[in-house]
Amino acid sequence: MNSAVSREIRSIFTLYAGVLGNGMSMGYSAIAIPDIKQELLHHGANSTSLFDPIETSSEQLNWFASSVNIGQLFGALIGGFFASAFGPRKAILIATVPNIIGWLTIAFSPSIYFLIIGRIMVGVGSCMLSANCSMLVSQFSSTSRRGIFLSLFTLMVSSGVLLVYMFGAVLNWRIVPVVPVSILLFHSCNLVFIPESPVWLLGHSGVKEAREALQWLRGTDDVEVELDNLRKVQEKQESALSLCEAFQNFTHPDVYKPVLLVVTNFILTMMAGPFAIVFYAVEIFQATGVQVDKYIATIIMGFIRVLGGVFAIFFIHKVPRVMLAAVSTAVMGFSMGLLGFAMFCQHVKYEFPGLTIIPLVAIILYTFGFGAGSGPLQWVWMGELIPPEYKVFAGISTSIATAAVFMVTLIFPTLSSYIHPHGTYWLFSAVCFLTCGFYLILMPETKGLSILQIRELFKKKENLKADESLKK
Repeated sequence: MNSAVSREIRSIFTLYAGVLGNGMSMGYSAIAIPDIKQELLHHGANSTSLFDPIETSSEQLNWFASSVNIGQLFGALIGGFFASAFGPRKAILIATVPNIIGWLTIAFSPSIYFLIIGRIMVGVGSCMLSANCSMLVSQFSSTSRRGIFLSLFTLMVSSGVLLVYMFGAVLNWRIVPVVPVSILLFHSCNLVFIPESPVWLLGHSGVKEAREALQWLRGTDDVEVELDNLRKVQEKQESALSLCEAFQNFTHPDVYKPVLLVVTNFILTMMAGPFAIVFYAVEIFQATGVQVDKYIATIIMGFIRVLGGVFAIFFIHKVPRVMLAAVSTAVMGFSMGLLGFAMFCQHVKYEFPGLTIIPLVAIILYTFGFGAGSGPLQWVWMGELIPPEYKVFAGISTSIATAAVFMVTLIFPTLSSYIHPHGTYWLFSAVCFLTCGFYLILMPETKGLSILQIRELFKKKENLKADESLKK
């Protein structure tokens, strides 16, 4: 392996080490909440010697699980500001501070309120990182490897979820934060030795600094062609519209249609419950009564999520977008319907051979469907459908998606209590099939189209309607 490739890989996986920590923050509540309840139930018998059990209620634990999304809402805004002012690499480096402090606050927390504060801080840090990671990966990657490296983002998040499930199976919930803190320390120490974003340097420090960054990344002095391309990218970024300007143009069909499609897709996908399953995985398996250890079952689910991410790299490259999304959400809908059926049978005390294994099979199918299709596709469509100069709407769409995740993860336990688990899973199933119909009826096929062709697609639809009305 030559020095150029090794530097490229080192830089990109340094960034993705932080994303691995983000995945751990997503799955952490699944392993922490059962432990906290168990310690409280046994009056500290299973808690660490230094701390008393956390006095809390089920409602407060729901807030603990979902509060990471509150931090993410603020983290996206803060991350964008810091990236503009100091550079994306420095913004990611700064993000490790609230991230590490948040994890340490959780580990040493004396009460549920400190737990929630810690989760919010972790959410702020994780979203500051996520808001800038893909952009840096795109700039650090050579053209031939860019697509592969960018597609690893979701896979690294899934790997982080799997990692926290594995450590949560063998370690106390207060000890598990040592792992993401160690990863983040490794991540931040290595960030110091990689260059800043060449595009940011070009606009803020000058051509000389941007050229030196590219020469370090590519391992060659011959970077003038790429430097010229970066100048064009910078010109496009400088033409990006402000929030007020973007909303003034929102009445244009090639603006409001793609934005509404992206936002609707985010809301429907999140309302289908994938993050409720991730955030409460251990408790869900505990409630289903599967004949497998609940932690082992959760690890299997995490592994399937990673496997789905691996398949997604191939599927997104080979399969039409709409077909992949429709099939994956149909699989998710069938799986949630099957899980609801199994839980209903348990509710009415109707038993038959194989009943206890159905929930595990259903959740595995659901997790694979999300990871291999609709999960990564929501981010692909956001990048493809929203015009580059309207990137402000991408930030708004992400915030709406985060708010949807917050709402679903917060009300999931309450919903399960009011309409029972089987009713909740049937509701998720209905949303999945509704989303499938949304893809088949409204979502345009974008595979193989350039950004310009996609934009023209919305303009043509509007022009066709105008022509038809004139004829009438």
